[in-house]
Formats: sequence, C-alpha cells, structure tokens
Amino acid sequence: MNHMISRSLVFSIAAVVLSSASTQAAPRTFEVGDKMKRDVVSFTSDAPVELIVGKTSGVTGKVTVDDSLDLTKPVQASFDVDLASIDTGISLRNEHMRDNFLETKKYPTATFVLKKLDNPPKQLKEGQTVKLTGTGDFSVHGKTVSKKVTVEVRYSKKCPQTEANAPTSPAKAPGCDLLHIKTTFPVAFADHSIQRPQIVFQKLADTVFVTVAATAHAKSAAK
Repeated sequence: MNHMISRSLVFSIAAVVLSSASTQAAPRTFEVGDKMKRDVVSFTSDAPVELIVGKTSGVTGKVTVDDSLDLTKPVQASFDVDLASIDTGISLRNEHMRDNFLETKKYPTATFVLKKLDNPPKQLKEGQTVKLTGTGDFSVHGKTVSKKVTVEVRYSKKCPQTEANAPTSPAKAPGCDLLHIKTTFPVAFADHSIQRPQIVFQKLADTVFVTVAATAHAKSAAK
C-alpha cells in the first residue's frame, strides 16, 4: 500500500512540474531587417581635411528577451552590418573604402554580440525610452574587441503607417510589437588593424563614430 501511495505521489509531482513547464511563456524574439530599408547604420569621420559620412541599410539582427519584458532575465542580442553596402556619396571613394580600407571581400560584415547588460530595468514599459549599458563582442576586419555601448531602447505597440501614410488598424496589421533601438559608439581603426589607404589617409580620422538606428519587429508579427 505504501508503495502504491509513493508511486501516486511521484506521478502527482511529475504532473504538476510538466504542467508548469507547458504553461511557461516562451522568450520573445524581435528581428531587425526592414524590407523598406528604414533601418540605418552610419559612420562619421571628422578629420581636419574633410568630414566623411557613410550610410547603409544593410543591417540585420535579433533580440531575445523574456516574454514579460523583464530585462533582468537573460537577454540575447546580435547584429550584422553589410560593409560592402556602405555609401559615402562618392562612387570612387566607396570603391577605395571597400577594396583598400575595409577589405570587404575578405571581411564582408561587422558584428556585435551582446554579452551582458549592466543594471537593466525590471520591466520595459510601452512608450518609455530607457538607456541601457551593455558589453559585447564587436568584430570588424577580422578583429574582435570587447566594447561597452550605451543604447536607447523604446518598446512600442503603435502600428507603423502604411505606404499611403494612413494609420493602420492593429487588427489588420499585426506588426505592432516593436523595439526601437539607437546607439552611437566609437571605433578606433588601430583596434582592428585597419590601415588607411594613402588616397584618403589625410581625410579619415583615426576613430570614427558609428550610429545605429533600427526597429526590431516581434518575430511572429508581419513586417
């Protein structure tokens, strides 16, 4: 009899554990990669001879957070930038940047992979912009360095407007679960063994500032 009671107790505990696991919410994933190319990554080189600004919409990424948007729980984030798509406004300069400077045929992308957040908020609330400090691995030109960045993040359920510039009903367009992300950080060429080609040597600063402005859509939402 005691044996039967023991088995029944074990089965009851197992059922409770399995039931709890099945009802636990899955993490929420947001993806960057706008088909309308509204996400922008830019770099600014402010050298004494010339101010150079390069831009690209070739950025993709993924952010995974707890379903409750509690950022004290594990957060994963990674971003990739297509360096060959950077446009500085002058085709010849673009060619030199790709071939002689960034060597994009050998090193086509720059990446950032988040490793930790410092003092994240307990809850990311809709419409509220929070400043987060994160440390991650930044890789470009075949060299990876640890980099600390400050990021502005805003969670929004506001639907984007249609191409006709008219508000879209949430019921008709489920792409209303968004993370707006913006950050600016310095990149020193020496940290990544990047040699400035002679043709632009005096026109490029030793350190450029990279700005990322992107919107991440919930994975289950239509883009």
